[in-house]
Amino acid sequence: MKKNQETNKAIIVSKKDESPKYWMSKGEYTNIIVNTKQTNNEYVITDGIIEVNGFVPDHYHKWEDQTFHIIEGEVDAKVGDKWYKLGVGDTIHCPRGTSHFIKNTGSSNARLLSYIFPGNWAEEFFAETSRQNHEGKHDKKLIEEKFGIVYI
Repeated sequence: MKKNQETNKAIIVSKKDESPKYWMSKGEYTNIIVNTKQTNNEYVITDGIIEVNGFVPDHYHKWEDQTFHIIEGEVDAKVGDKWYKLGVGDTIHCPRGTSHFIKNTGSSNARLLSYIFPGNWAEEFFAETSRQNHEGKHDKKLIEEKFGIVYI
């Protein structure tokens, strides 16, 4: 990994088939395209797919902000207590403590880029959530205590 002399961050070229992929919820999958090692834990960037009728569960982050940018498809999103119908080119920014829920209401997969600031434990959260989904055993208390993610 080559570091940029001025910022001490890595220069990154991410190939879509080389990133770890995680099963986050019903019909929602994400992969990390820029990881914490590459950004000195400052942020993580993910590339996610939400299948038709799939969703990002209603939750909020205690310790980080999250921004989503829709690059394919259509979604309904609840941010705080307001609902939005969003499509290609639209962006959602959720400051820490703001609940958010996103559902694919379109007729094809939705694809979203997500930026998580800071990214300290994001990768561990994705891995743990994916593991719990595969095992069919969900421990929301562990997710909240270890990663600061609160499901509503």
